[in-house]
Amino acid sequence: MRDGHDLTRRRGELVCSLAAASLGRTLLPHERTAVELAVASISGRAAAPTIPAVVKALLRPATSSASAVCSDAGSLAADGRAVALELRRLVEGDLAGMFDGPTCPGLKMDGRLVVLDLSALYASPALAILMTCAAAWLQAVLNRDDGVRRLVVVDEAWAILSNLAVARWLQASFKLARAFGVANVAVVHRLSDLRAAGGDGSEQQRLSEGLLADAETRVVFAQPASEVQAATELLGLTTTEAELLPRLPRGVALWKVGSRSLLIEHRMGTHEAALIDTDARMGG
Repeated sequence: MRDGHDLTRRRGELVCSLAAASLGRTLLPHERTAVELAVASISGRAAAPTIPAVVKALLRPATSSASAVCSDAGSLAADGRAVALELRRLVEGDLAGMFDGPTCPGLKMDGRLVVLDLSALYASPALAILMTCAAAWLQAVLNRDDGVRRLVVVDEAWAILSNLAVARWLQASFKLARAFGVANVAVVHRLSDLRAAGGDGSEQQRLSEGLLADAETRVVFAQPASEVQAATELLGLTTTEAELLPRLPRGVALWKVGSRSLLIEHRMGTHEAALIDTDARMGG
């Protein structure tokens, strides 16, 4: 019974996160309650509840759900209507096609190497929603406590740190890494990208800079002169390190490991070069 309760709770949290990502704001207490009751009402009837079922349950809540919070079905429907209409975008609106049914059969998420490629959605409003789903799945995997050591690489991290829900998950993942046997790698083009995750003083910006503070190893390749000041402030570079940064040869990086600083030349094999060649399309 406890496992079933925890599963329903996690499903409710995920739907709340999806709605918040789509709405671009935190859910109000009555909206969150409506979502949690909707998810609970369908969890017992379906092995894998879907977004369409949640939307239906929000628009037409069960009497028993309303009674659980001393309300009536009409009032509970009004509480969850804004969330229901926003989630409807994922079912019948402009974002239909990705979230309106069960997970595609044959999708294997337990392989030795799993790649989630979201690059095609960088300019889409669906990006934040998919990132929320990916974060929820990763969290479930990392919480298994199965003794497996994992490496989680977040490439183009600048593209996801602006999403508050994912930024919070990434921060928690960094802080709990040792407990779960996980090594985290976040990749950005420039350190100023961390500050660009949100407005000055925003939680996104604080979380982004906090990730850097939590990282025990920082690997910095050559940066343009315009980035030296930001790198110096965020990494605590010495005058010598700051002067070296714009002049580092290709493949050479400044490693900051705890209180130690090293210049490391990175070498790669033939097969590795093909994997990391980001200029391939510039050739013939």
